[in-house]
Parts: sequence; C-alpha cells; structure tokens
Amino acid sequence: MYLIYTRNMANVIPARITLEEFAKLPPEGARHEVDAGVLITLLPAKSLHTLIALTVLEALQLYLRQFSVARALPETGYILAQDPLTIRQPDVSILRKDRIAATDADGYFQGAPDLAVEIVTPPDSARDLEIKAKQYLQAGAQQVWVLYPKARSIHVFSGASPVQILDDSQTLEGGELLPGFSVKVVDLFTI
Repeated sequence: MYLIYTRNMANVIPARITLEEFAKLPPEGARHEVDAGVLITLLPAKSLHTLIALTVLEALQLYLRQFSVARALPETGYILAQDPLTIRQPDVSILRKDRIAATDADGYFQGAPDLAVEIVTPPDSARDLEIKAKQYLQAGAQQVWVLYPKARSIHVFSGASPVQILDDSQTLEGGELLPGFSVKVVDLFTI
C-alpha cells in the first residue's frame, strides 16, 4: 500500500510505491509523479502555466517540422529510475523518434527525454526544480529548461556545464541538441 504525498505533508514518511501500483492508479483525475518511490500528486495546471507550455510546444514543433528525427511532446511520463522508482512528467519534452518507436504504446518511456521543459508554478520551489533537472540529466537528458514566469527567465541545465540563466532580453539557443533553434525568451512568456 502507498500513501499519496503532497508537498504540504513534508513531515510524513510514506511507503514507496512500485511501478505496478503506479500503473493501477485511476486514469482520470489528478496527475502524478514518483520521486524516489514517493507518489506526488500534481495540482492541475493554471491558465498561465498552460499557455506558456503551449507556446514552448509550438516553438519546438515549428523547429522540428524541418527535421524528422524527434517529436515535441506535452506532459509525457518518463521512468528515470527503477530502484527507487522515479517517474517524471515534464510540461514539454523532446524525444527522438527511434526511442518513441522502441516503446510499447501502453508503456512509459525509459530514461529521460532528450530535452525536458519545466514551468515553475506554485507550489514548486527552486529546489524542487533543481532536483528534477538533476534527475533528468542523470537519466540521460541533454538539456533541461526551467521557465520562471514571474521572473520571465529561463534556467538552462546541460550536463556538467554551469546553469545558464537567461532573462527576457536574451535569446534561447538550442545548442548541439537543437542546432539552429532560437527563440527570444520574451516570446515564450508573451501570451
């Protein structure tokens, strides 16, 4: 048996959930992630979060239409670790088509996406998002973008490189992962 954990229950020590238990959660209702075996219930996205995620998704899809090697995906489940179980669901991700084809249609993607995009909204904390970014990178992500709507900034994590912090006067570049991709940071927050 498992205990549903929310960030407001920081003093509770829940039992670890298994992949089998996670797969049996009701499909309707709340979204969930698992952090080192702890089930986390995610709050429904509010309007600003949804619109920013859509803007990022559209920018990535526009770029990827030129190339047929990857897809931009909304809110997709990735098993980052088996023991303890860690399943994350970035707001937007990019995954190569060969990995998509190698995954059972009823399964979760194994490992991290090539790019994970997270949008900070309450009750997220900077620490929570740094932990997620590290988990994505440790599981094989090439880049993680963390968008801060209130500050209108983006933190770009990539491997061992220091975190790159971009404000709304700068341009986000795709680097080696997305050669030729660029978007003005301000455009991702203009809805």
